[in-house]
This record gives sequence, C-alpha cells and structure tokens, in this order.
Amino acid sequence: MLSEYIKARISVLTHEDGGRSTPFWPKGGVYRPHLRVGAGEMLGVQFVDGPDEVAPGAKAEVVMQLLYPGVDYSSLVPGATFTVLEGPRVVATGIVVDRRNLTTTQPSGAPPWPK
Repeated sequence: MLSEYIKARISVLTHEDGGRSTPFWPKGGVYRPHLRVGAGEMLGVQFVDGPDEVAPGAKAEVVMQLLYPGVDYSSLVPGATFTVLEGPRVVATGIVVDRRNLTTTQPSGAPPWPK
C-alpha cells in the first residue's frame, strides 16, 4: 500500500510552557495528533517512527503518516514549520525535513525510510 509520510524535527513543549506533562511514544501509529502550518487547516497525522519515547522538553526526529485521503496536505513541504496540537492545545513545534510516498512493509506501519 502506498502512503505519504513526512520526516520532521520536533521540539516538545514542557508542561510549564503549556505542553504535555507526560511523554509520548512515536513508534507504532498510536500517537495521532494534528499538525497546523501557520493559521491553516488542522491536518491529521499518526507518528509511526522515532525514538522509543519523547518526553516534555525534548527534541526528536520523527516520521509521520499523512492519514486522510482528500485532505490537502500540500503545506507540509520540506522547510515548512508547524505546530503539533492535541485538541486546541499546542504541545510541540516542528519543521518538515523530507516528504515521500512510501510502501508500508513493516507490521507496525512504520515505513522503511530510504536514506
């Protein structure tokens, strides 16, 4: 199955800065926040790869799958900056470093990201 993915660098806000108070686990497609580029539309994604755990205040490189057919994800191009939202709350900021169409081959849904 062919799917669209982005690789991004994110900075997770601390609880004191309005972000999460607990870590999240980017592998396996369980974490499904929304991204927003500027004042644009909320874009549904699922994190599918990255470090085992990302704590508040941490920086990480992650891979996200763009979830919904028919949604315009064209703003998520390399170099685009975005916020990560859980409902109305901004929990992280990030920058897109790559975008690719990949065939999902791993059981977890994580793509084999080519170098």
